[in-house]
Amino acid sequence: MSGALAVIEADIDDYRTETPREQQTPAGLADRITEYLTSSGYTLHPTVTVPADPRSP
Repeated sequence: MSGALAVIEADIDDYRTETPREQQTPAGLADRITEYLTSSGYTLHPTVTVPADPRSP
């Protein structure tokens, strides 16, 4: 198991035990995973690029 996968799995467990079920959301879990990974020293690179604003010079 890779280090990042271990961090993610630990975070999922923490999120499920620390966050009340009625407050759990996919976005909340994704935010939490991002926090855990960055605090563990991982850098995140988005796979989707946002197109430039056509109005900008």
